Amino acid sequence: MSCEDFIRINEMMKQKGVFTDAVTGKPYYTGYEYATLYDWDQYFETIVQLYLGWTTFYARSGIEIFLDLQKENGHIQRSSKGGEEQLSEHVKPFLAQISLLIYNRDGTLDFLRENDFYYYNRMKKYLLYWLCNPQNYKGLAYWDSAPHTGMDNQHERAGYWYDSFCCGVDLNSYLVRECEAFSLVAHILGREEDARALKGYARELRDAVLKYMWDSDDKIFYDIDRRTGEKIKVRYIGVFASMWAGIADQEMARHLVEDYLMNPNEFNRGFVYPALSASEPGYSEEYLPGDLGCSWRANTWIPTNYYVFQGLRKYGYSELARRLAEETYETVKKIGDREYYATESKRGCGLDPFWGWSLLAYFMPYEAETGYDPTELAAAENRHVLLNE
Repeated sequence: MSCEDFIRINEMMKQKGVFTDAVTGKPYYTGYEYATLYDWDQYFETIVQLYLGWTTFYARSGIEIFLDLQKENGHIQRSSKGGEEQLSEHVKPFLAQISLLIYNRDGTLDFLRENDFYYYNRMKKYLLYWLCNPQNYKGLAYWDSAPHTGMDNQHERAGYWYDSFCCGVDLNSYLVRECEAFSLVAHILGREEDARALKGYARELRDAVLKYMWDSDDKIFYDIDRRTGEKIKVRYIGVFASMWAGIADQEMARHLVEDYLMNPNEFNRGFVYPALSASEPGYSEEYLPGDLGCSWRANTWIPTNYYVFQGLRKYGYSELARRLAEETYETVKKIGDREYYATESKRGCGLDPFWGWSLLAYFMPYEAETGYDPTELAAAENRHVLLNE
């Protein structure tokens, strides 16, 4: 990454990305010009902020804004504002993972400890809302709609508003990481009973993904329809979150990489890697009838490239990860800072310019070269040990 790009990105983010929440009066950061604070976006945006040398102020504030929106039953809307359908859907499981990014920088989580563990207790409650829903299937959590997944128009796997049937491989992989992250948060704050409980939830959820979602014939993970228990046989980029979360065993990872990620009939297309496999009928750069939101079909998104990159490194595919990092950086550098990209025609799509999670592309070659992984949860545990020696 050049000094010019570093300065340009830093200035763009400072000038365009900082807003103030109308309800709480707290400042926050978002990559969206319409000022909405989103759930998983905040996680990846925080990594960019930390690379630029920013403090954790906006990350802490963003967590607090979400937790301040919590209802009595633990539910938190998944964005700071939006339509009725959107606000009915629970925030994606990334808040504890953001907290560990903060801890790795600051060496403290006092903001969760303050006022008799006010925000800590709310964070625990939000996570249990995901885990203890009686409508979960065999312990597997489910999305309420395709927009809820964040992959807005993957309706073939997750339906439309209020359909509430898709136990996502992506969701349950994020939840494994989030349970492990909150277990570490609890340990850091001296809440050992919670730490043990959440570690147990992570283990049980990992086992459920392996037992119910892996297809031994196709050698890939599939979502589950909680109404029937049947696999939803749609191949999409989120299945590789199972590698980021360390769920897949080495042989499963080999099939995921060699049979699908490296396969030109599946995900090895144009600007790698598209949100939907090229083998799917809905693989298209154009919107299909009924599509909602942004397009996650024949489209490449940087945050999913980023967690695929981390998963590849975790399973020893360092050379493929390096090539992914370089291609992602070079393509974004050539096309520009856009919200997402058309896979086949290699053009920018959505917001222009975009100062959100797509900026991760600039830092991926550095991580490939150095081996650094800011998403590695164990780093927080190592930091805690060092601080308490």
